[in-house]
Order: sequence, then structure tokens, then C-alpha cells
Amino acid sequence: MIEFREFASPDDMVVQMVHDLTARFSNHLMAGGTVSWAVSGGSTPKPLFRAMAQTDVKWSSVVVSLVDERFVPPGHPRSNEKFVRTCLLKDKAAAASFVGLWQEGADTADVAADQANRHYLDKVRPIHSILLGMGSDGHTASLFQNAKGQEEAFNWDSDRYIVAVTAPQSDITGDELERLTLTAPAIASADHLDLMITGKEKRAVLEAALEPGSDLPIGRLLAGLYKPLKVYWAP
Repeated sequence: MIEFREFASPDDMVVQMVHDLTARFSNHLMAGGTVSWAVSGGSTPKPLFRAMAQTDVKWSSVVVSLVDERFVPPGHPRSNEKFVRTCLLKDKAAAASFVGLWQEGADTADVAADQANRHYLDKVRPIHSILLGMGSDGHTASLFQNAKGQEEAFNWDSDRYIVAVTAPQSDITGDELERLTLTAPAIASADHLDLMITGKEKRAVLEAALEPGSDLPIGRLLAGLYKPLKVYWAP
């Protein structure tokens, strides 16, 4: 089931998302425990992260993690960890804990995925909320069409949270083809799922992905979800 929310502008969308997320997190924290929030990289969530960093969420009880990561160290310009630390984990949100996917000393993406999987099971699970994005090619997280490792990532019977994939080269992937990503069942396990997209092109891609039998990664993911997905869209 999808709840589609349309906004007049990206700014309006961010305002509503900040309201929704802070209310959701605060309500959960009032009941005790922690909030585990897995987020995506890319340009679309940047204003959301900057706004969330100014909110009065009890960040010391929030664990931020990544939906996916390029197999690059945290100092790399294309690192999602670097992006999240720069845009989200600052100001009031600096009090949050962070669990990244890069594993120091892991010499291959497969080794890193095995290590990250153990860390996610120990420190991130259960995931309260996931913020997804989507590319114009229909990928979400690092679930790319025709990627090496995609079938393991889409194994709905698997209990793995993290796998390594190798994306096919494109303008969207750039040169960093080796990735670590949450699996489809791990994404589906979250209590709350949000998809944040902008532009008419991505809306058309999402609509195509909703057609029965779609082989787009976002379509394959949506077909397996058993909880509602909230879509936030602005032109």
C-alpha cells in the first residue's frame, strides 16, 4: 500500500517531512527505547537533513545508519557516510549515534558486507524508520537493475541485512560500482518506510514501477512490501 503525498515545492515537502518525522520519533521515544533511522544519500534529502539537525528530537536516543554505501572510505567525496555526517549529524543532531557501512580493514566489499551485517544486527535492528530515495533508472538503496548480487539482495527468505553488489556502469553510478546495501527484506522489516523524490521524471518512473510485473528495482521492492510506504513528491 502506498500513501502518495504531493507538494507544491521541495521546500513545502521538507517542512511536512520534518513535522512528520519529529512527531513520529518523539512519540516512539516517549514510550522508551531508541529510534533506529536508516537514511539515504544523494542531493534530494540534503535540505531535509539540515532541517532535521535543528529539531528538538531527543537525538541522544537516535541511532542513524545508512541504507547503502559505496565501497569507499568515509573521507571519499562520494561517501554517503561523509554526506550524512556533514549534513545531518551536526548541531542538535550531533548527539545521535551513527553506524556506518564502511569497515576499516575490509579488503573487499564482500568482507565488508559480512562485517557490516553483524554490526547492523547488533546495533541497528530493529529499524524504526527508513528514508529511501530513487534514481531515474528506478534504483533504490543500491538495488540496481542487472547488478551483480541483486538476486541475493532480493532474496525475500534471507535473514541478511547487508549484502555487497556491483552495479552496472552508468551516468548515475559514476565510477564507484561496488556497493553495500540493505537487502529488500531488511528494508521491508522497518516499522515506517518513507520515499522522498522530486521531479516529473522520477514520478513517471515510480508510476511505471507500480505496474504489475515491473522489473525495476523499486517495483520489485514495492511488490514485496507488507507495510505501507509513504511517498513524498514535489516537482
